[in-house]
Amino acid sequence: MTADRGIHVTGLSREFTSRDGSVRRVVNDISFSVRPGELLSVLGPNGAGKTTTVRMLTGLLLPTSGTILLDGHDVVRDRKTASLACGFSLGGDSGLYPRLTARQNLTFFGLMYGLRGAALDRRADEMLETVNLSDRAGDVVGSFSRGMKQRLHLARSLLHDPTVLILDEPSSGLDPQSAAAMRALVADLSAEGRSILLTTHDMREAEELSDRIVLMKDGRIHAESTASALRLAAAERLGHTVRIDFADVSVPDEVSDCPGLIDEQRDGSTAILRTVDGPAAVQWILARFPGRTLSVAVTPPTLEEVFLEMVAVS
Repeated sequence: MTADRGIHVTGLSREFTSRDGSVRRVVNDISFSVRPGELLSVLGPNGAGKTTTVRMLTGLLLPTSGTILLDGHDVVRDRKTASLACGFSLGGDSGLYPRLTARQNLTFFGLMYGLRGAALDRRADEMLETVNLSDRAGDVVGSFSRGMKQRLHLARSLLHDPTVLILDEPSSGLDPQSAAAMRALVADLSAEGRSILLTTHDMREAEELSDRIVLMKDGRIHAESTASALRLAAAERLGHTVRIDFADVSVPDEVSDCPGLIDEQRDGSTAILRTVDGPAAVQWILARFPGRTLSVAVTPPTLEEVFLEMVAVS
């Protein structure tokens, strides 16, 4: 059924028991869904529970409680079928065989997914071309750079053409050009109708790619919405940034009288104000300095500022 497609997580928790018998809950009763054609980014500081959540979604770790459905298949009760619906890339050096070539790695994992013969060879070639590794297909993976390994991880996750993708920091460690290429590829995969869950520490990447964002802290979901909605909601607490370019040689001193002013910076004829109410500040500036402003722009807090505020709140 269409309603079952994608990722559906309900009441998911995971506890770990220490040697002294104490119990630590790393993921605490979280629920979310990712529909077909949607990309959900999960952001959070180290220790927020992101990695544990990803490991449960991929079947590498059993949940203490809750359910995970991947295209309608329960990850715990029907792990084999759920794994065929899901491709995952956890990055790093694990999950690839350094003494095998790129093609041999894909052939090995393709066999595990049930691919055989000419169909497997064709699919491996397609994936190597997709991640721009065709020219290194015969090279051993141990000679690859971090970025090349990241791309091969993604190729492996796509071998069986899954409808669900779980990508754990796919652009981590990549140079700017490679990271941009990775983002473009992930955006294309989402446009094909796949349900994608992405974890990242790159706020720009999250804002560029995501349909929705989940902010995690201390094992719980702190907030879930679009990037723009999260920024606008934070503006009520953090204020707006107002940039004014004046026709004057320098910023008029009266700018400091702006209502709701939180902070002020000046650079030549440009003033950057942090104010409680951005639109009201713009109206005041235009009325107070008629004919003296070249441009005025107002923006809510950045996604990074939203993230840092969440981390700072105890």
